[in-house]
Amino acid sequence: MYKEHIKKLFDFMGAIIALIVLSPLLFVVYVILCITTKDSVIYHQQRVGQYGAIFEIYKFRTLPTDTPILVGEQRVKIRNRVSRFARFLRTTSIDELPQLINILKGDMSLIGPRPVVPQETELVQLRQASGALNVKPGLTGLAQVNGRKQLKNIQKADFDAIYANHVTLLGDIMIILRTLPIIIERDGIRRFFGKKH
Repeated sequence: MYKEHIKKLFDFMGAIIALIVLSPLLFVVYVILCITTKDSVIYHQQRVGQYGAIFEIYKFRTLPTDTPILVGEQRVKIRNRVSRFARFLRTTSIDELPQLINILKGDMSLIGPRPVVPQETELVQLRQASGALNVKPGLTGLAQVNGRKQLKNIQKADFDAIYANHVTLLGDIMIILRTLPIIIERDGIRRFFGKKH
């Protein structure tokens, strides 16, 4: 019942509350980006959503418009193109906060597999095979509180599948409570869910 009905209300109310509480921060970031970037402040990008459907995700812009889409280890090539402020936004995940609008639109959930670009074909295929694409992508998720970027694609897909098959209110609350400390610590390695066997 929670997965099919209550979670939608949980997502909607959570996104509204987060937007209200974080509105001063969002405003400050918006103003700084308006001053420091020549491009649009909000970045639109195609991502893979529930059941493999493509949707447009919103982020604060941290890269120039002509930056190519790189995946996996190739991402290190764009590090020199990131300003100090943009690096701060990315490290703290503040650049992801406009996705609260995606949640209100129904494209995303507060909790779920992190949405990836279609070019990340390996991870998309692993998620499809494991059933992880059966739930909406999330602002944060089980993989994020169990390793984040240190995980390999197969590990991410495993955690995503565990979540997709065991969506509960308690699980969502636990993931939310673990997300902020992990961002602050900047490690994302500690685990509170066991590995899939």
